[in-house]
Amino acid sequence: MKTESLKKNIFVRRAHPTDVDAIHHILDMEPFKYDENLPYDRSWLVQLVENERCLTLVYESENTVKGFISGEKMVSNAVMIWLCAVKKEFQNSIIGIRLYMEFEKICRENGVTGILAYGYKTSAGMLKRLNFSTDGKMYQEFFKILKE
Repeated sequence: MKTESLKKNIFVRRAHPTDVDAIHHILDMEPFKYDENLPYDRSWLVQLVENERCLTLVYESENTVKGFISGEKMVSNAVMIWLCAVKKEFQNSIIGIRLYMEFEKICRENGVTGILAYGYKTSAGMLKRLNFSTDGKMYQEFFKILKE
């Protein structure tokens, strides 16, 4: 599954096992980082890329992975977004939105009925713009029903 822009060599595609290191290093920033180590265990990221229940997409341009989104299909036929991150120097551009829109498109094509996302407070604005809603409790949980 590849959406390409030939003009700028930009595309969103499914992640490959060779992308795990790039994904891991994208997470080496706040709010994911708590100490001097790379956040998250690399073996978990491998599962997000290789496990068939998971959908992980990367945004690549100029042969560089600049962002990614990853989620896992739940028993309820909804998908839980685990992570969505863009390298700091590329944030506040269209990368996160393009990743999410392709993610949702693939979910719809595969009969997913909803998307669940837990977000940091800094993610709330983007999730609300994407039509997720929350009940505003201490932990912000966002859910979106996918209608046909």
